[in-house]
Amino acid sequence: MVQAIAHQSMRTSQSSEEFVQRFDGRLAALASAHTLLVNSDWEGADLATLAHTQLEPYISEHPNRVRIDGEPVTLPADLATPFGLILHELATNAAKHGALSRPKGSVTLEWTVMRDDPRILKVVWREQGGPPVQQPVTSGLGSALIENGISKATVKREFKRSGLICTIELPLCSSPAR
Repeated sequence: MVQAIAHQSMRTSQSSEEFVQRFDGRLAALASAHTLLVNSDWEGADLATLAHTQLEPYISEHPNRVRIDGEPVTLPADLATPFGLILHELATNAAKHGALSRPKGSVTLEWTVMRDDPRILKVVWREQGGPPVQQPVTSGLGSALIENGISKATVKREFKRSGLICTIELPLCSSPAR
């Protein structure tokens, strides 16, 4: 996984500085998800803790700009790492191009568990107060991670003028990451 992240980060970076920044961020996201898993003896990771860990750089400076809310959910070990990377990519994109790139922009991350068999986790990332949003012309590793990082997940990204809305639905049974 680290090799794939390194190669894709290098392929889409326009300078060595940009590569280092992208690779370091993705590696830190991977490491923090793994730390949560190690602390749980690889039983899984609490979604709220994972979200707070991945979004910490954006929460610490402006705690009112990021709202995280959802019922207690433990992500299986095989979902925690790719989900941590997805949250990292969403936050990075929001900081560069979206709501977190503007002083009054904000992000809401919410989730619920629907149905019993299988249990379906529905996660909604909603940005507001940022610049007008347009669908990107090209997509890179971040988009690929968001859209394809978890097998059996359904991902819908809406590039509304008022802000990005990303909805992810995934079964909470064990499913290998792509």
